[in-house]
Amino acid sequence: MKFDFGDEVVRVGADGSEAGKPGAVVAFTEVRLTEQIQLSGYPLGTVLCTVEFGDGTEELIPDSELRLHGDCE
Repeated sequence: MKFDFGDEVVRVGADGSEAGKPGAVVAFTEVRLTEQIQLSGYPLGTVLCTVEFGDGTEELIPDSELRLHGDCE
């Protein structure tokens, strides 16, 4: 896995710059079943990170769209 539990991450834009607010990785899910593909909209094998933000909200974000906070170009 690209990240560990508790890592502070941020979503990145197409240009590699930070495109969201930072949050902490609290869970991982790999898309493995047809039902998960239909629910998430992501292809088989995608690793989704549950990211918790400072306000307590959470979002499932593919690990390919995340970078460690501060590591963005």
